[in-house]
Amino acid sequence: MARGRSLLTIQDFQRALKSRYGLGTGAAYKPWLRVQDVASKGTSAKIQGLKSNRVHHLLSQLECACFYQAEFLDRVIDIREQFPLLPLSLSMKIAETLGIQHPHIPKTNTPSIMTTDFLLTCYSDGQFVVVN
Repeated sequence: MARGRSLLTIQDFQRALKSRYGLGTGAAYKPWLRVQDVASKGTSAKIQGLKSNRVHHLLSQLECACFYQAEFLDRVIDIREQFPLLPLSLSMKIAETLGIQHPHIPKTNTPSIMTTDFLLTCYSDGQFVVVN
C-alpha cells in the first residue's frame, strides 16, 4: 500500500490545502483523509462512485453502507467524504464555547483538523441543499 501523507503540523495542513485536499466538488473533490493516510486495523475501502465519477475513500463498514445509500438516492447529486471542517479557528471556537478540549495531534500538540464522514449535496424542492 502507498505511504500516506503526514498531517502533523500547520505547515502540513497548508500544503494539503494547496494540493486541493478537502476542496472541490464532483470528480474534482479530493478527500482530506485518504485510506492510505489512516492507520487502521478495521475495514477501509476505495469505491468508484457513479455520481461523482471518482474513487471514494471510506474508512469503515458503516461509512461504506452510508455511501451506498447516498449513491442510490436520486436526490443526492454529490458525495464528499472525509470533508474537513474549516477554518480550524471555527472548530476551536466551538470547542471553547462548549467547554471541551479541541483534539490535538499528540506528537506535535497541533490542533487537529476535524472532519465529517460525509457532506452531501442534495436537490430538494427545486433547490440545492448541502447536508452533513
